[in-house]
Order: sequence, then structure tokens, then C-alpha cells
Amino acid sequence: MKTIKMNDKDKDVRFLCSRLSLHGYPVTAGDLFTPELKEMVMHFQKLHKLTPDGIVGFDTWEALLFAGAKGGEKLTEENFVLAALLLNVEKAALKAVQQVETAGRGGFFAPGKPAILFEGHIFWRQLGAAGIDPVRVQAGNEDILYPRWTKEHYKGGLAEYERLEKARSIHRRAADASASWGMFQIMGFNHAACGEESVESFVRSMCESELRQLLLTARFIRKSGMLPYLEKKDWAGFAMRYNGPGYEQNQYDRKLREAYEKQTRP
Repeated sequence: MKTIKMNDKDKDVRFLCSRLSLHGYPVTAGDLFTPELKEMVMHFQKLHKLTPDGIVGFDTWEALLFAGAKGGEKLTEENFVLAALLLNVEKAALKAVQQVETAGRGGFFAPGKPAILFEGHIFWRQLGAAGIDPVRVQAGNEDILYPRWTKEHYKGGLAEYERLEKARSIHRRAADASASWGMFQIMGFNHAACGEESVESFVRSMCESELRQLLLTARFIRKSGMLPYLEKKDWAGFAMRYNGPGYEQNQYDRKLREAYEKQTRP
């Protein structure tokens, strides 16, 4: 959704009216963003702890689309439709990312246990950033702490929590920052780009629901500059930014393209 404000005349204004109406506001539908409409938007923004400027940008659209929505056990098609609308991308493109990151599976291994994958080479860097020399604590921790990426130590599924807990015993924040979380597998060190003030709040949000995971992902894609690449289905450009410079080795761009094509196949 694009940003709209008072005196704008656009079809998005009519959609704004429909969303405000769903939230109980006495709106008269129209294409013109009137002063009366601005007052309602400001009231809605105050209610949801947003900047009450009457301008409908990303954060306000997110609240209009998802405030009050219940995070059930599984995401619904409607959740994906609204998230794609928020980002102004095809639903199939957004679902392709989920398909590649978690093979289309859900965002939890078990209740309260989001899908994770612990990365020992990231833990190596995160410990250094926390002022701990990783070399000095590597002995006995070779399965969770190493300087270069390898998949040799992956256990998969709930067993990844054994690795995470072992790392947490060394430094909890660095450990949580070194795992990828949820159905879209976002690294913990990307918490700020997801709109979270800390790794701790990021992890709490990831533990809430699949819907919460989806919303954090939408913020991440937008704030990290990946949105134009997803809009254009530039899979190499998107994979470079989402999966890192090693995306070619893992053929993430090919996997994304194939997952999108599968989603759009008649």
C-alpha cells in the first residue's frame, strides 16, 4: 500500500475507508481524503500507539490490516493476501519465500518453539562483537562455534534447540542473534529491521504466532531494501540480500523462481 494523506484523491482512500469502517469508525466511503477522515485516522493512530499525524504510511496500514487479528495455529490465505497487499507484491512471490525458507512448513517445531536453525559461524562473529574471544571458548563447543559456514553440525528440527541452549550458556543474546527464526527464517541479528528494539523482544515476538512471524518478515523485507527486488521478481537480487552472498552456492535464486512458478501454475 502506498502512503496517502489529506487531500489525496485515490482508490486507496476508498480502501482506507473500508478498513476504518471495519474498526468501527462511521466512515462515508469516497476517494477523497477529507479533514474528517484525517481526524479518524489520527484517533486510530493514537489508539494503536502510532504517531498521530493523520498520514497513512506503512505502520498505519499494517495496523489497519492486522490489528485485532488472532494469530491462530496456522497462517490463512487471507493473512498472506493482506501481507502481500501491505507490501504491494504478489501473494505468490511472498509464499515462494516461505516455501524456500521452510519448505512450506509451519513456523513452529512445537508449541512455543519456533522453527530455528543455529549458525555457528554467526555465533563466532556475535561473540566477538560482545567482547568475547571465540577462540578461548571454542574447546568443547566445536559443534556450535566455528569461523566459517558449514552445515556439518546441523541437527534439524527440535534438536536445533540443543545447540541453541548450549550457545546460550555462553552468551544468551549472541546465541539468539545467531539463529534464524520462524517460517521465514530471519536471523536474530536482524531484529531492528523487523521493528524490534532488541534480540530479546524479537525472540518473544517469534514465539507468539505464525501471524506475528509474517508481520516481522514484511517489515524486514521493506526496511532492508529487498522490497523492489521482490516486486520485480528479481530472484538473484532478492536472494543476495535475504540469504547473503553465498546464495549462489545454495541456489536460492533458482529455488525462489521455481517456487514462484509453482505457486502461479494453473
